[in-house]
Amino acid sequence: MDFIRRACISIWAKKGKSFLMLILLFVLCSLVFAGFAIQSATRASEDIARKKLGGDVTLTLDMDKLMKKMEKSNGNFEEIPPLTLKNIEKVKNLKAVADYQYIVDAFAGKVDKSPVKSDKKEDDNQAGGMTVAGSSDGKAKMPDFAMMGTNKTNSLATFKNSKEKIISGKPITNKDKGNLALIEKRFADQNKLKVGDTFQLKDLETNKSQKFTVHGIYENKEVSGSQQFPVDFMEPANKIYTTVDGAMPFSHNGSLASAKYSMTDPKLIDSFKKAAADVSSVDKDFYKWDANDAAYKTMMQPIQNVASFANIIVIITALAGGLILALLVLLSIRERRFEMGVLLSLGENKAKLIGQFLVEVILIGMIAFSAACLTSEAIGQTVTDQMLNKEVQQAKDDEAKAPSGGMQMATVIGGEQGEKPKGEVIDKVDVHISQQDMVEVGGIGLLVVIIATLLPCLFIIRLQPKMILSKND
Repeated sequence: MDFIRRACISIWAKKGKSFLMLILLFVLCSLVFAGFAIQSATRASEDIARKKLGGDVTLTLDMDKLMKKMEKSNGNFEEIPPLTLKNIEKVKNLKAVADYQYIVDAFAGKVDKSPVKSDKKEDDNQAGGMTVAGSSDGKAKMPDFAMMGTNKTNSLATFKNSKEKIISGKPITNKDKGNLALIEKRFADQNKLKVGDTFQLKDLETNKSQKFTVHGIYENKEVSGSQQFPVDFMEPANKIYTTVDGAMPFSHNGSLASAKYSMTDPKLIDSFKKAAADVSSVDKDFYKWDANDAAYKTMMQPIQNVASFANIIVIITALAGGLILALLVLLSIRERRFEMGVLLSLGENKAKLIGQFLVEVILIGMIAFSAACLTSEAIGQTVTDQMLNKEVQQAKDDEAKAPSGGMQMATVIGGEQGEKPKGEVIDKVDVHISQQDMVEVGGIGLLVVIIATLLPCLFIIRLQPKMILSKND
């Protein structure tokens, strides 16, 4: 153990060089600490962002791809393959799924019951030329009713936020099948319908009628005539909820509008999207699994840019610090050739001589590491705040310069009426140094120290005491 005592004496005797090495190792540990802390903060921010946006994944049309297809085909509209229950029947059974909801958008014509007329006057011919459905005879027809097929009405945003409330009968659930309908109170009052009564609706494409049973009556607080266009099917009172299989015959090509899956944990979203793509037979050219990805990207882009830069800092710091440390050790060895020659001539083992240099650097490194543990959190927070503020400002500038969307597509009915959570840029993160960070940084630091010390010490192995002392003379 004599080489350890000599290492301590050497550190104290050469205070200047020891202090220089201490500063170098302190900076090395501090920057690596900051990089790891930023990585930890980024992972925590990802969880926060997912929780804010909710744990829902929706299978819906990929409007970006559709727009690009239309542009390439000079506006020629390509037929969209239908999204059927058969395409996605296995997805609901995945372990990550806590709940699911199917949506079917459809339109229907009147048969034996009349729709509620809009109070808004058609003074400016606002609805002129507006057509939604075409019949088999090639003549376009205006629907009388808007239909939404779903497997669970209580999960719809309009019922959750009490914009619509059932006042009679029961909601539609997963157990309900067949032609059951929830109708609005004004439509029920006008046509004197109650729970258990029947009425008919007509498919505008085939002109075939189907009978529906009133399963429940709901009340919509939206006033009559509040819609932009004074047409019957856009009147809130003429919106009919039904089961998925009840709405399918009235939808275009018998297609679902969307399928939404709620996760047991928002962290499972990415793995769910991969698993869902594997077990479903959905055309990826037209449909996408969307977890509000655009908002998530908006929230995470600045902090992810900071994390990427932090990764680069860690790599460059480790390499540059290792090289500088190796150079310092090499210079120290060259200056202490006489000392090495004397020790070797006295029978000292070369391995212990190398161990002496290694212990010197490790002891200084332990002091630097301890100091970095105390100061790196504050340093990391300051560095992160400065970098993140610049990235956030850049993101805001890019958003301000971005052109507003050219064509806005909206559905007159259906889909979820509730707004998706908006993605606000994450402009503040809390940097903490965890025990895991300490272990990882300590491991990296020790590895750099060992490599940077052993490589120059290879110079000692090939030397003989007589050669060293003769050169010194």
